[in-house]
Amino acid sequence: MTLLCNCPLDAALNDIPLSECLEDLGQVQKAVLQRVFSTGGTKNTIADPTAQADWTPLLAAADGTKVVQTPYLNEPVTEPGAARTYGGGNATLGGIEIAIGREPTSFNASILRSPQNTIAALKNLQCENVGVYLIDEHGRIGCLADDIDTPTTYYPIPVSGLFVGDKNLGGLETPDMNAIMWKFFPNWSDKFVVVTPTDFNALTDLVTPIS
Repeated sequence: MTLLCNCPLDAALNDIPLSECLEDLGQVQKAVLQRVFSTGGTKNTIADPTAQADWTPLLAAADGTKVVQTPYLNEPVTEPGAARTYGGGNATLGGIEIAIGREPTSFNASILRSPQNTIAALKNLQCENVGVYLIDEHGRIGCLADDIDTPTTYYPIPVSGLFVGDKNLGGLETPDMNAIMWKFFPNWSDKFVVVTPTDFNALTDLVTPIS
């Protein structure tokens, strides 16, 4: 995605909201996956991700609103996208590169000692247009909102390039594992929020009904 700049410029610099509240998502230990669109061009949303009652029908759904969970994720590493640039040297004024966009952000983790039918089911999602809700060690949920200051609707974070690797045999000193990775689109975190469930722990209490 390119850097979009207003032209003509606004009369003054835009305000920058400063807050004494700090924001940190802890270690990502699970992801909840959902199609970006439930049907056609209708985006999947959840009105109140802090309430377990809003998740229950999504876990039991048999349509495009259904959510599914990964096993526990280990060694999660997020690498933010670097600047995409043009020029330097004689190509641009003063040899200063021009920032023209951002690269995608990569997420990599490992799934340890998993039965491979679980992995095979995850591999099936590689052909889906999915987003993720990130669940941290405290059972909080990272997702997107329609408005950061006064959110009314929440969305999964769209991802691309979902890949689940084949089994890596650990041998004598390490357990078996499968790699999982995906890419967040440039500017993915502009509407990112962290919500704290009120009546459940998202890490342990989101249970898919057994049919």
